[in-house]
Amino acid sequence: MAPRDDENDDTNSWNITVMERLRMQLFTNYDKNAYPLISSGIRTNVSMGLSIIYTDIDEFDGKVTLHGWLHLRWQDEDRTWTPELFDNITTIHTSPNEVWKPDITLFNSAGNEGDYVGETQIVLTFEGKFIWVPPVLYTAYCNLNLKLWPYDVQICQLKIGSWTWTQIDSSFVNFKETLDYKDIVESSEWEIIDARIAYHMSNFYNYIEYTFQLERRSSMYTAVIFTPASCIVLLTLSSFWLPVQMGEKILLNGVMIVIVAGFLMYFAQLLPILAESTPLVVLFYSASLLLLSFSTIIAVTVLYLSTTSHKQRVPKFIQNILHGSLGRILLLTQFTVEAEPPSLLNNGIKEMGEHVYDSVDAADVIADGTTTSNAQSFSITHNRSIQFEWTLLSTAIDRIWFLIFCVIFILLATIYAV
Repeated sequence: MAPRDDENDDTNSWNITVMERLRMQLFTNYDKNAYPLISSGIRTNVSMGLSIIYTDIDEFDGKVTLHGWLHLRWQDEDRTWTPELFDNITTIHTSPNEVWKPDITLFNSAGNEGDYVGETQIVLTFEGKFIWVPPVLYTAYCNLNLKLWPYDVQICQLKIGSWTWTQIDSSFVNFKETLDYKDIVESSEWEIIDARIAYHMSNFYNYIEYTFQLERRSSMYTAVIFTPASCIVLLTLSSFWLPVQMGEKILLNGVMIVIVAGFLMYFAQLLPILAESTPLVVLFYSASLLLLSFSTIIAVTVLYLSTTSHKQRVPKFIQNILHGSLGRILLLTQFTVEAEPPSLLNNGIKEMGEHVYDSVDAADVIADGTTTSNAQSFSITHNRSIQFEWTLLSTAIDRIWFLIFCVIFILLATIYAV
């Protein structure tokens, strides 16, 4: 709308600057609450884009936080001018409180005090185009699936639109600035690996749905979670190879139980208790805790069998099994009994200085060359033979459970592999 010559003379007489004169022309009798119109009185369309600066996810509350910039553009045919009549001014800046602007909101907002939209200046071109790029901080609910934590990929959505204006043309979805995350500040934990947009229209409102696929950076968790898990598995299996008379096996299992329980408490502090699906890593640690408890029971059992003073021999068919092919598989054939009668404990239990034995029948045991067989030496060798049989049985039980635990841990690693 070009001003008349008499208007120019009047404004110049009052020493009004060119910019002030232009503003007077554009905004005199301007109603900032009126919806802008284009040709033939049709409501203007609003183009909307989003540039992402930073993203983060709060697992406990199930929320995604996004920092970025909105790109809003609309047309108002009544806000045009001829640059040649105003010292070739092609753009002006206005406060967002002085002009009409689209009422943009996040439909799935999770912010307690509302989402932040900055009050930056609005650019108006001589063609009547408004450009507004405010910074935004959006917090939205996100349905998290933590089953593969910490190697999980989350899909979160932002539904951005307005409840008050509906004249939105779906063609703006192809606007080149609709979604941009090339200049994103890398999060220490999350990375956007894919993003999509979709236009939704209803009878009363329209909105854009931004869908983000975020992948967790998991390098730290490998050292913090998976390396200790491997150590726990190795220590659990190695405890079965300790001598059966060693009570330290129970102590070792007890220490590992405390460590695993500590990790489970750490997970409880780090992850939401009421998650839709329990992380496989947590299930692995929980199963390991049960296995360690059962391993402790086995350690107590073999300790009792190997240290108690027995009066009866191991059943003959069990002896045949231990001295047969199973004994060779379990590496039991390397055990021998000492030639000299060992010292006995106060309770009559043999204290094994060396953990090697031999299957010796009491009738075949002889003393050294300088002594003859008598009742006392016969009783000692007989007790040694019986004690050896039960010790050999305890060792066989330990090693059988070693093989079973190996299979169980392999199955757990396969089932809970992430």
